[in-house]
Amino acid sequence: MKKLLLFTPLILLFAVVFFLVLQLKNPDSIAPSEDWRGKPLPTFRLPHLLDEKTIISNHSLPREPYILNVWASWCSWCIKEFPMLKQMQQQGIRIVGLTYADRPNDARQALNQWGNPFELIINDYQHAQLITALNIHSAPATYLVDQNGIIRYQQKGYNPNLAMDFLERLTALK
Repeated sequence: MKKLLLFTPLILLFAVVFFLVLQLKNPDSIAPSEDWRGKPLPTFRLPHLLDEKTIISNHSLPREPYILNVWASWCSWCIKEFPMLKQMQQQGIRIVGLTYADRPNDARQALNQWGNPFELIINDYQHAQLITALNIHSAPATYLVDQNGIIRYQQKGYNPNLAMDFLERLTALK
């Protein structure tokens, strides 16, 4: 009986790790403070990355379903997503970019190197206004926003099936 008690902490540790791994494997598992599904995209006014004289706000965003992708030039997972985003753009999907903790010159250089899949790019480097409002703590993060500005779906982190997951949901909104 005493030997069994010695293994109890180890068994409890394995159980906790098991449940944590299950949560990480579920792409729909999002902390309540970060869950924007069914809520409007927060109000913002920020410069365009490629033309800082142009201010982007909620009124500048597409009036049809689109994808909002949070990215950074230093983010290796974002680099892996760019080919998928470019392919989606070629299929006529509207994609808006949002920089995450990225110096504007570095972000512009990355777009020159990887190509630009975005029709608008919100530069949130200086203010972190939208990043803070959405409670984003890492890149990439991707949101599906409907024609009324309501976030319908979101994913945190890299997803190798990004295009398939979002295209299906995007089609359902149209």
